[in-house]
Amino acid sequence: MEKNYWVIHMGEANKYADYAYENNLVAIGWNELEKDLNEYRTLNKKEFFKEALPLIETAYESNAKANSMIAGQLFRFSSLMEIGDIVLVPKTQDGKIYIGTIDGDYNYHEEQPDEFGYRHRRKVKWIKTISTQDISQGLRSSMGAMMTIFSVNKYADEIEPLLSKDIIANENIESLENFGLESQLEDFIVENWDKLELNKNYSILKEDGEIVGQQYTTPVGRIDILAKSKDGKEWLVIELKKGKSSDEVVGQMLRYIAWIKENEAGSDENVKGLIITKDQDEKLKYSLKAANDVELMTYSVSFQLLKPE
Repeated sequence: MEKNYWVIHMGEANKYADYAYENNLVAIGWNELEKDLNEYRTLNKKEFFKEALPLIETAYESNAKANSMIAGQLFRFSSLMEIGDIVLVPKTQDGKIYIGTIDGDYNYHEEQPDEFGYRHRRKVKWIKTISTQDISQGLRSSMGAMMTIFSVNKYADEIEPLLSKDIIANENIESLENFGLESQLEDFIVENWDKLELNKNYSILKEDGEIVGQQYTTPVGRIDILAKSKDGKEWLVIELKKGKSSDEVVGQMLRYIAWIKENEAGSDENVKGLIITKDQDEKLKYSLKAANDVELMTYSVSFQLLKPE
């Protein structure tokens, strides 16, 4: 099972971040529900909303959109979050970010709330503390979202190395440069799609005008980028190598292609794959010789160091 990556805002302006760290937990509020959500944990999202929304409507005088937002956050915290998932808790006051792993199932704090007050809780095993300066601008911007709990799965390849940052710090400059480039490559491609050659024939998958083709979730894994040809006749699965072994990335790609063929593509629609990497190695070259529907592209980055005038 793939782990997920979550940001949790601990109170207004993250005022409870230190409490969470010192007590090895994360928690969310909405105590007015006075409801243990354990009985809903096996429900899918639709069933969860059916049970939870009437309670939320009774507890809060909110509009339908706000009630749905509350239900969504409760669903993420109690049902989607799993032991082993990574959680990031920002501390706004001094630019710290606490990073840990979820270490316990959802728990409803029955007792009268203490000075902390939040009843919906989970245990956390904290791994380390980093600075907001250690992460990309994209991840920093995402962490500022106006929600209590939300996914940052699309930054998984940036977050994972942070968990062992002491090891990375001992590597050479080339390795650090590659990490920095690759951790931001996906966002760069999506944000600059209209300037790329791929834009001539393909568009990133959208629904109701919103991009859904980045980190496209399937039962067999998350596709980095899913696009479709502008004539509607072909799907394009894009995977970034990002430090994965050649065998791993090719196997992953073939799995995604097969799933799209079986579940999304019409009988008259083709499905192709594209692997993007900084350097091609011999293993990858030979693996792709047997994968007729998968192509390879490499990228390069140039920069200059200039003296001030």
